[in-house]
Amino acid sequence: MACKIILVTRANRGIHTRRLSFLSLSERAGVKKSGISFAIVQALSIRFPQHTYLLGVRPVPSGEEAISSLQSLSLTSTFATIEINITDDTSVTSTASQVSERFGHLDVLVNNAAIKPDAPDFRIFFNQILDTNVTSVVQVTQAFLSALHASPSKKPQVIKISSARGSIHQQTNNALPPTASIPYLVSKTAFNVTMLEMGKLEPGVLLQAVRPGHCRTAFNGFRGTKDPADGASVVVELVEDEWGRWGVGFWEVKGEWGVERVPW
Repeated sequence: MACKIILVTRANRGIHTRRLSFLSLSERAGVKKSGISFAIVQALSIRFPQHTYLLGVRPVPSGEEAISSLQSLSLTSTFATIEINITDDTSVTSTASQVSERFGHLDVLVNNAAIKPDAPDFRIFFNQILDTNVTSVVQVTQAFLSALHASPSKKPQVIKISSARGSIHQQTNNALPPTASIPYLVSKTAFNVTMLEMGKLEPGVLLQAVRPGHCRTAFNGFRGTKDPADGASVVVELVEDEWGRWGVGFWEVKGEWGVERVPW
């Protein structure tokens, strides 16, 4: 596989050691993990050390700390911090320009955005979630399209971190328990629709949504049932796929069965 430039947003979190069980024995190593984005960077850099990883963070010192953590694990990939505030259009545009000027192109954008704001007013709460989880995701994707189109890859990728809560099929067939947050559920459903529609408008870029599963992260108070390292495996599989097995769609990894399509 040729060297790639990969940007992962919100990649500045990692707090304790864990082994990545989905990797082969030769690839497994003690790694730091916490948020799903940080786990994704770790997993990718173990499987593909030849790539360059841009950690989209705010503020920069947190990204530098994350890089130090990665390097302390003897990971040999090239890492760089890229400051980006996904809810600020000026920041997003500036960051996209910096990536193009500094690296010439972008091969893969892993776009992870999700918040549960602490707002007493329901309208403010709902609007903040939609702004971060939907509007900002679209804005970031659009801002980086120029860099993605400049990629020498046969088909550059945008991988969006979604949730089972975004699946209308699973919402309507009683596959999931009642949601604890209607705004979050609505945002992930809208998130999936934007991915589908943007894919129609940008046939030269492969847009994919993934379900990492209910991972134990700070986002849910570490109440998830799955380790973020295992949740990251679906992104690793999609980035590795150079044969077009996993096209536009909503994907997850299910144990020994590997990559499977999640119904919309």
